[in-house]
Amino acid sequence: MNKCRNRSHCCEKMEYYLQHEDEIVTYVPKFREYGIPVHDGGSSKVVISFCPWCGKQLPVSLRDTWFDELEKLGVEGWDFPNIPEKYKSDSWWKGTDLEK
Repeated sequence: MNKCRNRSHCCEKMEYYLQHEDEIVTYVPKFREYGIPVHDGGSSKVVISFCPWCGKQLPVSLRDTWFDELEKLGVEGWDFPNIPEKYKSDSWWKGTDLEK
């Protein structure tokens, strides 16, 4: 199975639309999560599992794992000032078994 990697994303079109268009797709590095925004004035998005352009499988979201890790540390995920710095980016999962 050919999985996309967050380092360069999965194809040129994904890379382009993440960088140049009005939020056709989004990528949240700390969750390793791709989505299509719901344009209703809020910040909701529909998480996607496959690239809309090349069809490759995207990496599994780490959102639940992120909250689990913070819970182990005794930190609420919504308490931004108390979240350890590494959990505010993708550095908490990069270079670990989760990257595979």
